[in-house]
Amino acid sequence: IYIRRWQWYEERGVRLEVGRRVDRLFPKKKMLVTEDGDLYSYDKIVIATGSRPFIPPIKGTDRKGVFTYRTADDVFRILDLARVSERAVVVGGGLLGLEVAKALVDIGLEVTLVHLLDTLMEQQLDRTASDLLKGDLEKMGIRVLLGKKTQEILGGRKVEGVRFADGEEIEADLVILATGIRPNTDVGKNSGLEVRRGIVVDDYLETSASDVYAVGECIEHRGRTYGLVAPIMEQVKVCAHNLIHGNRKRYEGSLTYAMLKVAGINLFSAGDFREKEGDEVVSYMDTGRSVYRKAVLRNNKIVGTVLHGDIRGNNYLLDLIRSGRELSEERPYFLIKHIVPREEVEVEELRDTDTVCNCNAVSKGEIVKAILEGSARSLEDVQNLTKAGTSCGGCVELIEQILRKYVTERPERVNRIELIKKELHPFDEEFRRRMERYFEEGSWESIPEEDRDVRLKWFGIFYRKATPGYFMVRVRVPNGRLTYEQAKVIALLSERFCRGEVEVTSRQQIQLRWIELPHLPEVLGALESVGLSTLQTGMDSVRNVTGDPLTGLAEDSLIDTLRLTQDITRIFLGRKRYADLPRKFNIAVLGSRTDSINAPFNDICLYLAEREGRLGFNVYLGGKMGSGGPVRAIDMDIFIEPHEAVDLCRSVLDIYSTFGNRENRNRNRLYFLLQEWGVDRFREEIEQRVYRSLPPKGEELVVRQGEREGIIPLRNGTFAVLATLPAGKIGARSFRTAAELSRRYGSREIRLSVYQNLYIPNVPEENLPRLLEEEFFVEHPVTDSPFTTHTVACAGSDTCAYGVIPNKADALRVARHLAGKLGSGTSFRLHWSGCAKGCGQHGAGDLGFVGTKTRLGEEVVLAVDIYAGGSAEREGMKIFQGLPLSAVERVAEKLLRFYEENRQEGESFSRFVHRIGPDPLKALLLEEVGLGAVR
Repeated sequence: IYIRRWQWYEERGVRLEVGRRVDRLFPKKKMLVTEDGDLYSYDKIVIATGSRPFIPPIKGTDRKGVFTYRTADDVFRILDLARVSERAVVVGGGLLGLEVAKALVDIGLEVTLVHLLDTLMEQQLDRTASDLLKGDLEKMGIRVLLGKKTQEILGGRKVEGVRFADGEEIEADLVILATGIRPNTDVGKNSGLEVRRGIVVDDYLETSASDVYAVGECIEHRGRTYGLVAPIMEQVKVCAHNLIHGNRKRYEGSLTYAMLKVAGINLFSAGDFREKEGDEVVSYMDTGRSVYRKAVLRNNKIVGTVLHGDIRGNNYLLDLIRSGRELSEERPYFLIKHIVPREEVEVEELRDTDTVCNCNAVSKGEIVKAILEGSARSLEDVQNLTKAGTSCGGCVELIEQILRKYVTERPERVNRIELIKKELHPFDEEFRRRMERYFEEGSWESIPEEDRDVRLKWFGIFYRKATPGYFMVRVRVPNGRLTYEQAKVIALLSERFCRGEVEVTSRQQIQLRWIELPHLPEVLGALESVGLSTLQTGMDSVRNVTGDPLTGLAEDSLIDTLRLTQDITRIFLGRKRYADLPRKFNIAVLGSRTDSINAPFNDICLYLAEREGRLGFNVYLGGKMGSGGPVRAIDMDIFIEPHEAVDLCRSVLDIYSTFGNRENRNRNRLYFLLQEWGVDRFREEIEQRVYRSLPPKGEELVVRQGEREGIIPLRNGTFAVLATLPAGKIGARSFRTAAELSRRYGSREIRLSVYQNLYIPNVPEENLPRLLEEEFFVEHPVTDSPFTTHTVACAGSDTCAYGVIPNKADALRVARHLAGKLGSGTSFRLHWSGCAKGCGQHGAGDLGFVGTKTRLGEEVVLAVDIYAGGSAEREGMKIFQGLPLSAVERVAEKLLRFYEENRQEGESFSRFVHRIGPDPLKALLLEEVGLGAVR
């Protein structure tokens, strides 16, 4: 794992030797020798060999399917086997064991966590916190067995199960040993250094040999070893000082603390939390909210703490432990004052030396100095000047409090949405209570405008002024896959509450309209009951993650992205940090040679590629449709493998959340941050966050663009059958029929496409004739004209307040006109956006249309701007502005006939447009409609 690019080392005079194992040192001669026999001299040397996983004496640990959990290779091998496994056993209930258990259950495995002792994380938790944690894990679907000694891993060549000392056996396909670590002391032993549990160092972090230093998990200092990051970072700073300046700075040992990183669990512990004789214990328990707080006091000073459920105030308690100050003035409320609702007082209580950001060791005084002397006026300013709040984000609220106290004049330009979020974020408990009240009262007119028109959108609930009194919900469908049960529920809800209408969107989602306010809880509850969510499908959040609808099935699908899109979704879904982005954010993951999702027009585009014989993705960032016009994503010259995608997406989201523009909503998409920083700086920021250098891009494997049509052979010998949905609209009864057909003839699932159609996949060849005879395909034919099949159209003015033109009806009218005039010999992608926001992805189509208005004489009429030549390679160019809607059919026909008459052999429409440029096309269209029809 490389934390920097190789160039970074070279520029700083660092010679990086990779894959060279040091065998021993010769301290008197100041030489070292590698396993290969190469000799190197040194003046001073640092041993940082880390640790090795401890493998307990369990019979059968050599079987295939038994893993430790320590290195990147371990992770890759676990992932490879997990894809074809159903049951996993994790042995070890420490930090790593819990993290890997949650990761495995997230990817769909049945997981049992086994721990030898009766307390989970016994190094960080007491019994009460452990019991609460056990309950948390069980709610996540993890079976937890405490006080169980693993005796044998069963099976032949591969794992089949686990036997415990009490005779109980359970089945397993893979076993992960997360049973602790031991210092890697080989170099120390071989070199004759003093070694006990670890390589022994003094307070200067120097070993028993002069000018030989050691840091990290391999050392023993004052009889202690360390396995957490914070103490090791403290060691590194002391060691670096002594290497440069001589032995002047002492390492006195570290206060250990831990914050659990498993999603959904808030847990913190620090110091000596196990009380001794004579100690006082202060504790607080709220079983209803699963909140537990405990502090151990010794001589009226706090020496340790454990927090579960609500960990606010953890920085304050940590500073009390570090400072060792008495609590006389703080008692009796020091333990709970941060979880009791009251006015902001935390800033007043902090001294300048108190730490605000533990991740980056930034004190209150440093932040205040940045404000008073460095002209910091916003959270972004503080982050840029001090790095506070740029890692886990847990201190952001406190930084905001400091800003409110010390900044007398904040920046004038703060957009309205940011003000609404700061006043009350939709994920705050107060708004959730409001929402419940609105549902109970049932009066949409009494809901304050900021709640009705803005905050509800975070929950996927949209009030549309074009349909007063009714709401729409947008349902998230990662990668476009719906199960039979999910599709049936959608159809039922549509019939009961939505006038029998279902819409498929251009991001593979479902929209249900015409819902009255009192019915929303029932709709949301029904969707949740089958695993569907409407969360964060609107406003400043990550929208639905799109992927090839036939991923893992089509013959040209090389990487199955279905689970990957679900894993990426888990990064942000329901998390306030990622529901408070500067603007909306789109992600597309393409693992197929056919781009059927217009992937390069997303903020993150992962595009199928190959490098050095390994499949993965080239990374493109900053694609967009609205906010100033369509832009193809920027090539970052990065190649990643599938298992690296989640970390990369998380890193990009963190960078955008931290540094994106929050003042001007017209210029705050990711694209504008990339324009401001440049590719090199952005790439370096990603590499710092993923702790390694990222290789350059590979060979791109995508060769086609557009919807797959008709009956598609699949790699498993079955077929997928396309059902065309004109402009994405389908009746509830037909949608239910599609679900039933998938159950009867396919694999109980349907797949939604970006082109607003659906597929019934995995149909055996013998079932095809009966399926195609079904009446459903009369209304939704398998093959339609290439114009209607490849038409994308967002809602338009009929149901969307932003829409300028009706849009869907216009799109179908034009597509049917072209089909009648030009036939079906050539496939054209027609993308319609009802307004400049670009929901119809107009910049990605062969022809793109954007709703607007124009003046004809004294009359203002509905019109479109026309874009041409969009593709995966480049965005479309605007070739016409303000064309009246009444002229679109004949203008589009003229344009496509001109292409057919003048193209070169094999030349696509997109390449034709970009070869001849916009001027000849505009002249052609001006001639067709006359000069008076355009601006």
